[in-house]
Amino acid sequence: MICSQTIKSGDNGLALPPQLAAIVVTRSISILIVLLLVAQTTWSQDADSSSRLPDHHIPLIPMEELQPTPPVLELGPGLLEIGPLERGFESPTGAIWRPSFWVYGILRSGVNVVDPSDNGQRLIEWANQLELFGNLQLTGTERFLVGIEPLQERGQFTRYTSEPEAENGWYDHTNLDITTLFFEGELSELFPGLDKKSSRQFDYGFSIGRWEVDLQDGILVNDKMDAIGVTKFLAVPGTSMMRLSFIYGWNEMNRNNNQLVDESRFFAISTETDTYSSTIDADLVVIDASVLEGGDGIYAGLGLSQRINKWGRIFNTTVRWCASHAEEEDNPEVSDGMLFFAEASTTPYGTDDIAYGTLFLAIDEFASAARGPTKGGPLGKAGLLFAAAELGSFSAALGSGADRAFGGALGYQWIMTEGRNNFIVELGARVPTEVDDVATGAIGVRYQKKLSDRIMLQCDGYSKLTEDGDKGNGIRTEFLVRF
Repeated sequence: MICSQTIKSGDNGLALPPQLAAIVVTRSISILIVLLLVAQTTWSQDADSSSRLPDHHIPLIPMEELQPTPPVLELGPGLLEIGPLERGFESPTGAIWRPSFWVYGILRSGVNVVDPSDNGQRLIEWANQLELFGNLQLTGTERFLVGIEPLQERGQFTRYTSEPEAENGWYDHTNLDITTLFFEGELSELFPGLDKKSSRQFDYGFSIGRWEVDLQDGILVNDKMDAIGVTKFLAVPGTSMMRLSFIYGWNEMNRNNNQLVDESRFFAISTETDTYSSTIDADLVVIDASVLEGGDGIYAGLGLSQRINKWGRIFNTTVRWCASHAEEEDNPEVSDGMLFFAEASTTPYGTDDIAYGTLFLAIDEFASAARGPTKGGPLGKAGLLFAAAELGSFSAALGSGADRAFGGALGYQWIMTEGRNNFIVELGARVPTEVDDVATGAIGVRYQKKLSDRIMLQCDGYSKLTEDGDKGNGIRTEFLVRF
């Protein structure tokens, strides 16, 4: 028995008598029992404490505040459904799949009226656009997505044109061409048996099919194409994380002039690095193309985004540099040039509003590596006055091409009625660096009103004045329905 053993202290060989050892052991057991009783009392009190973690789940945002608008069709677990996960089943790859299918989309219908400043003909049209998607969700990382745009074909919208008179009539561009079709996932999630202990770093993300490639916030690349992309997140000293992506595109690519090419090939390396103060984007693109499709091109982009705390305010800022180089002579598909772009925004004190400004400098003729047929030019991010409407023939008031010019915009967005309405006023200018061109200034406005959880009204307008005194105006009204 333990009470019959001697207890030694250290290495000096001192021993306690058996009677004293028994007393020490007994008192130690008594103290342990008392501590357990005190702890039990404390745990019982903590059960009623307001700081104790509950045994039931609590949503991060109450559902009544979230006001969800689920897809028009849901089969299986819902997109916004909360609660325990369904059991699912084991796929042939070993992954646990909980399949669900959602159908959703966006319908846009609007009237455009444009009086150009170059003595051109007035434009009045009613244009329509529909994007319809079917999403088969297998897990949180694996899915199939298919999409069609049945009212738009290669940048031509189903529309009715009233003016000019020579173009009066109905234009039918309905079709069932597939504009989106891809599968995306993560290798280690799709094949969990490859890395059961999560020690081989098989966490490669990938996407294959027809999907939208966007580099440098749409300035360098903004196009849907048939492509495969592989992504890896890396731990880099001095950063929180770095994303490294390789992209290869082989079909359905549109070049800088928004025109489709059949035989060109797209190669890109894209990185995004989060440091403790900034996010750095660095991209390199190579286009392999025949002379008939514009020839080869090399493109590069570098972006730096950060939040700056100054004068008691937080400023969101982004600075970008993009360049293009044509292996052959300059042409509409590819040309030599550089674009410097900067933007900043902040929320004025005591409001929910947004004040913003942009600046750009285009040296020679910068060309994007790829641009979709409705995406306009590289300067679409410079503001309302530079962005394409992507509905009908309503073009940017100050143009969106990045060729031999500098300029920018200043704007203010009022957020009203708890975000159900907003109103934007923007001033912009475009000044050429060539003496043969003329400078243009413009003012633009936008009003958006939430009519319901699915329907929004948007009204845009602008008025511009050239250095020569020519005036131009444009106005459009659009209804947008999400379902």
